[in-house]
Amino acid sequence: MTTSGEPTDADPPVDLSVGGVEDRAAERAAVDAEFSAFYRADFPRLVGFLILVGAGREDAVDAAQETMRTLHQKWGEVRHPKAWARTTARRVLIRALGSLREEILGEPPEPAAALLVGDQAMWESVERDEVLAILRELPPCQRQALALTFDGFSPAEIAQILDVPATQVRGNLARARHTAVIVLGKRKGERQ
Repeated sequence: MTTSGEPTDADPPVDLSVGGVEDRAAERAAVDAEFSAFYRADFPRLVGFLILVGAGREDAVDAAQETMRTLHQKWGEVRHPKAWARTTARRVLIRALGSLREEILGEPPEPAAALLVGDQAMWESVERDEVLAILRELPPCQRQALALTFDGFSPAEIAQILDVPATQVRGNLARARHTAVIVLGKRKGERQ
């Protein structure tokens, strides 16, 4: 538009017809429905992921909520929303915890029974408490890689999310598995 308010050739045409407004409303409703389905399916898993990497339940829920709010605004632009949500939620959590470095996030503080979001249990089996106990004994980089593996990501995807080489992720996973075997052996020995 010019300073006089008249349209110029460079201005895109504005569709003020009833059909144009209805089309945009229908498109927005479809986007909202698609995001809502993603939110319902992924929000509890995102909270669980954040707890696995060391957040308390309240911090995890807050970071997941902020992440989902931002994702809703960017919904059409994000190609891999699940991976984007994990990356963004970790960053939100780190900022919320006073800009702490990722390596010092702390230990997962709660048993699997506490991983509830609404009425939906994050995990159904008691064995998940064992997994959390083992995760507590891993260094944060190994814990993050293993938590993302539990969440269904491949080593290449994990490398992209954590912004590290895939070889480093594979090494962290191998060391995490090795440590888990040792910890499980100790736990079995303590029970006998």
